[in-house]
Amino acid sequence: MASLRFSLYSRCKGQVADADTLKALFAKETTVIVDVRRLQEFEGGHFDGAVNMPLQSLGDSIESLQQYKDIIVICRSGRRSAKAKAELEEKGFANVYDGGGWKHLKEVLEVREEELQR
Repeated sequence: MASLRFSLYSRCKGQVADADTLKALFAKETTVIVDVRRLQEFEGGHFDGAVNMPLQSLGDSIESLQQYKDIIVICRSGRRSAKAKAELEEKGFANVYDGGGWKHLKEVLEVREEELQR
């Protein structure tokens, strides 16, 4: 287990996907946004249609993601999303994109406050 954590941590140095990629993915119906923040953070505001899968329990829920072609993972600041991306790739998911922090993605996608779910 410790070696898996180290492996995931060492692979978390990836970059957040570029704005054009994120915009194109967001427009597709086959894309899901996976928000890996804790439930309390998610309830404070999130994208309409986003799925909350806290990082600490991500492994318990990933089977439900197999129906999506592309996955954008987000969190508060980008650190947990990088770990989630690495974990999903480790489990065999190929089209996983790090959206970084949810406020960053909101700015990239030009989503207004009133369009977010609370």
